[in-house]
Amino acid sequence: MSGPVQVRRGRSIAGYKRSELVEIVGRMAEREPDLSDDQIVELVTRLLGCPEDEALLVGARLRYAVGVYRDQQSASDQP
Repeated sequence: MSGPVQVRRGRSIAGYKRSELVEIVGRMAEREPDLSDDQIVELVTRLLGCPEDEALLVGARLRYAVGVYRDQQSASDQP
């Protein structure tokens, strides 16, 4: 296993694999369990500091990552 994803502020969102974004989102969600999905997206957006011209793409990719994370959590909660 390669260890946790390294976040480098200012890096293009295209440089992150989907699984890496899910991991980053998951770490934030576990650290701050009371945050809504929108708040998680906002927090991770600020954390990543991606170029401003990627704002729409960042939002879309992070919302996807939050959805995947939530689906994984739901699946692991079921017997």
